[in-house]
Amino acid sequence: MALHFRPVEPRDHAVTREIVDAAFTPEDVAGFLDALRAAGCLIGEWLAEDESGVVGHIGFSRAHLERSDGERLPAAFLTPLGVRPERQRQGVGLALMRHALDRLEQGGENLYFVIGHATYYPKVGFRTVAFDEVASPWTGSPAFMMRCAFAPRGRLLAPPVIRDAH
Repeated sequence: MALHFRPVEPRDHAVTREIVDAAFTPEDVAGFLDALRAAGCLIGEWLAEDESGVVGHIGFSRAHLERSDGERLPAAFLTPLGVRPERQRQGVGLALMRHALDRLEQGGENLYFVIGHATYYPKVGFRTVAFDEVASPWTGSPAFMMRCAFAPRGRLLAPPVIRDAH
């Protein structure tokens, strides 16, 4: 089935909640998505659709990397990425990620973080964060990964909604 991608609109909020709920039950990721929206954290959300309807959702929130000199580099924190269970393991999530990353990069983004499966996200260029690169509550976990074309050093400043959820 051919996939089409588009930005999330307010009328899509109910279906995005359904997708992340189905993808992550019993975790309350739908509530987490609501909290991200309520806090104004999201800088981009996209849907994957086929002829059956919406099959995937991805969101990115604004974060920053604070360097030792106090400079703050903008970063995008990927969370959540959800695909309807019956469409998982068919490439929907990877295609949706590639689309969203491309759109964000066209807008000037070049530094991304995610907490996720250490074998999945490297397929789109994420790698585990080294101890001497980025300080965060998740440093040292193979699930804490970044994607960038440069070697950043500093402290990750994630939105409280994300920091408190993980």
